Amino acid sequence: MLRRASVLLSLRPSEAYRKLVLRGDISTDENQISALPVFDRLYDDLVKYTKESKRIGVPKRQVELRPPNRLGIIPSLFLRREQEKKVEQALSDDNKAVYHPLSHVKGLYVWGGVGCGKTMLMDLLYDNAPPEIRKRRLHFHQFMLDMQKTSNSIRYKSKEEMQDPANRTNMVRYNISDNRRRTPDAEINLFDEVAQRMISDVELLCFDEVAVSDVAHAMILKRLFHSFYKIGLVVIFTSNRPLEDLYKDGLNRGGFIPFIDLVKKQCVIHHMKSNVDHRLLGHQADTYLTPMNSENNSKFEKLFLEMCKAMPATERKLEVFGRDVIVPRACGGVCYFHFYELCGGEKSAADYEVIAKTFHTIFINGVPQFPYENSDVKSRFLLLIDTLYGHRCKVMIHAAVEPPQLQAPKEEAAGRIEGDAQRFDQLSEFERESGNKLVDADDSAFQMDRCVSRLYEMRTKEYLEIPHEPQEVDLSTR
Repeated sequence: MLRRASVLLSLRPSEAYRKLVLRGDISTDENQISALPVFDRLYDDLVKYTKESKRIGVPKRQVELRPPNRLGIIPSLFLRREQEKKVEQALSDDNKAVYHPLSHVKGLYVWGGVGCGKTMLMDLLYDNAPPEIRKRRLHFHQFMLDMQKTSNSIRYKSKEEMQDPANRTNMVRYNISDNRRRTPDAEINLFDEVAQRMISDVELLCFDEVAVSDVAHAMILKRLFHSFYKIGLVVIFTSNRPLEDLYKDGLNRGGFIPFIDLVKKQCVIHHMKSNVDHRLLGHQADTYLTPMNSENNSKFEKLFLEMCKAMPATERKLEVFGRDVIVPRACGGVCYFHFYELCGGEKSAADYEVIAKTFHTIFINGVPQFPYENSDVKSRFLLLIDTLYGHRCKVMIHAAVEPPQLQAPKEEAAGRIEGDAQRFDQLSEFERESGNKLVDADDSAFQMDRCVSRLYEMRTKEYLEIPHEPQEVDLSTR
């Protein structure tokens, strides 16, 4: 099993990797071995930086936070152009004089298929980084949520201020008027302050599963990371996609290209060429376990632990429309739910969407056999599978029966209340609230047949080799 930092402390990533192989924790993989030199290079550069900083000292990791600068209601064209030129110069990729010496240590952007080992190698470097280097590791989606919260806390200092009617009036005025007069200097200053708060105690930042689908996030990443590098930061990114494919075909993608250019200048790009999740291909027969018994439950739990590579699985909160979606067990891009945690509560389509975008592999334990009639839990399960399939998620299921038997036979429904007067009463609360008429017998049968077909497809080698799609996939022809 992969051990944490206390066991592998002070080793280069290649040395830590060899130690894991000798212990029998992992098997050698040529693609992983070919990637080790880029991780060793970064490790060596961090060691060199810490030694140099002790010998000659380095500037403080901070930026000067100027008060917001705004133009008048009718600013002169000359003044506006002068200020915009100043900001363009500050944002110039070639103007490295503004960056802290730590930012001259090149980070990494490592991409490849799910299960190729990129996260494991990143963790080897993270666990063995020089002890003087302060570090943080997190999922990219969670990082963007943290950034939004930090930005909001700067704009509105307290919950009471946000609830103050006068403050809400000011907020509206800002949105419709002040924002048009806000200079680029003021916008840069906002990102400097956000960056200062987020990384003041972090020098090595490791992002797992980088994917960009939100236009608002895409438009701010260049300015935010420019501020990070001014303060001083080394970044490691892992992703399933090539750097050039991030936010591909996204709205106003031209505004995102400068971030790609910045990452190219600040990071070494490495492709781990395996496109197959070997963790799953070795367990194809175990991706759908039935029946529900203690033996299969043990197998299911063991597979989850293997997918996590012995890293701790912890609760994670995802934000949807200002509320939290609780993921009970998560580790990197892998998460684990009991069936009724996913389909027995008040989950919505938006909840399933954010789960599918955030995690490439979802474990679902305890899927029951559904009654022939429609119900809340069956409706949610059908929607869940559609959503996971649409994002090409890998799904591990422990169920009561095989897919064709998930819906009980029609004859078992005999004797139940029938007739138009009672049909509305048989609608689930989920169906009534959403306005979707899912009780139609033909429609229900079609949806279940489609679900069964997809569950079988999701177990195939061909499906398991398809990369995760954090952005939406058109299902209209599927």
